[in-house]
Amino acid sequence: MANTQGSKYIFGSPATLELYDAAGGLVVTGYVSPDMESYDITHEADTEEVRNSSGEVVGHIGYNNRLTLTVNFIPANTTSVANAKLSAALPDVNGTCIISGAPVIEMGGYIDAINAVTGNRWIYAGGGSIKTTATGKATGTITLKRYTNITVTGAATAL
Repeated sequence: MANTQGSKYIFGSPATLELYDAAGGLVVTGYVSPDMESYDITHEADTEEVRNSSGEVVGHIGYNNRLTLTVNFIPANTTSVANAKLSAALPDVNGTCIISGAPVIEMGGYIDAINAVTGNRWIYAGGGSIKTTATGKATGTITLKRYTNITVTGAATAL
């Protein structure tokens, strides 16, 4: 375990992921959270500048406030290789993710930007990957989004 003298730092990337498919069910029965390697959170929004007839900016419009979280993980489990394989699963598009145990960081209008409880889950829009290699550990990457005006609780609506 790391320790420090002097300035204090956020160290490590603790968290637990629960991945759900678009129907609201756990991705794989017996799913086990992978080991978190790192995560990168970004606050984004769409913006537009309003200009007068001289071309000078006289207003600024911001909308579509959102967070994007890229999680890098190591599929692992202490009990069995079968459970380690379960932690390598990814949801289908519009699947969701509950994250708990991460440091509380305020960003983009969220008091707790990373941790997502049942009533405000992260949305998976596809693009995740699992990488295996003959010479080292397997790794995975998943990118998740959270929108200020969407409360995600479970299943996506079938159209």
